[in-house]
Amino acid sequence: MKVIARYWQIFWRKVGEFNHFLLVIIVMQMSLNNSYIGRFAPTPTGKLHMGSLIAAVASYCEAQKHNGQWLLRIEDLDPPREVPGASQSFIKTLTRFGFEINNNVVFQSETLRQKAYQRALDKLIKNGHTYNCACSRSQLKSISIKAHQCRNQKQIPQKPYSINLKVPDSTLTFEDRIQGIYARNLLNDCGDCVLKRKDGLFSYQLAVVVDDSFQNITDVVRGIDLIDSTPWQIYLNNLLNYQQPSYAHIPILVNNTGQKLSKQTFAKEINQADPLETLLVAHNILLQKPFKNKPKSLIEFWNVAIAHWNINKLDNIQSIQV
Repeated sequence: MKVIARYWQIFWRKVGEFNHFLLVIIVMQMSLNNSYIGRFAPTPTGKLHMGSLIAAVASYCEAQKHNGQWLLRIEDLDPPREVPGASQSFIKTLTRFGFEINNNVVFQSETLRQKAYQRALDKLIKNGHTYNCACSRSQLKSISIKAHQCRNQKQIPQKPYSINLKVPDSTLTFEDRIQGIYARNLLNDCGDCVLKRKDGLFSYQLAVVVDDSFQNITDVVRGIDLIDSTPWQIYLNNLLNYQQPSYAHIPILVNNTGQKLSKQTFAKEINQADPLETLLVAHNILLQKPFKNKPKSLIEFWNVAIAHWNINKLDNIQSIQV
């Protein structure tokens, strides 16, 4: 009986050790799944075109490849430029194309987000990193950044003014996962940037930094047309003591005259009649491994596209003509 009891003790100890091992694996897996958080953040000034779609596909595949999360943010900061219904159209289109979107879509126009931007701005003002400027655009064009008198004035103007970030004369360097080393002098190459406009609207530069922190974004995959904004955003991250995301700037699409595909250059809306065919076009534009056989469904497309996704195929490419 003592021998049997002894074996039972050993057996249950091993079961306990095995359960503990399983728990560790589960926790590690959960940690892995939560370690990568990416996002897609379109501006609702029109319907999605192919340039927007490849940014969505690239950021989505990269997040899924890392077993991470992919969040959607609608950057509706500028009501005068917003097209009515565009925000909901984005969500419907992405869903129709098989993107998995959670219910926590962030709209920058929401009251809570606006309050968050103001709190961040108040902190920057309190710490002396901003200045007020009532100058017109023509006035700003005629003076150099170093000769701009507003940078050293403390008083509040008697007419509408913007609140600007005052950058130092220092070089900021970061390594982009696609484009490589990127270095810019904040004062000479970037200059100051607006944080709150004269009309009271918050700027993209401030809002994107606050929201990336709010959503715990670890990795930003977006078009290279936004790479010039990255030094400002890294600097703001440092000033606000936010976690610094990693950046990967994919090539932009250009037409046969070298112009970026955008709403300003009358880029066509993506073909929604056949989402699978449109996604295959986007997949090829992103220089990914061609499909051996055409997928029969959106589920099959995403399974194969994610499994074989390789962001390094885009290394050092700044534009792709379509």
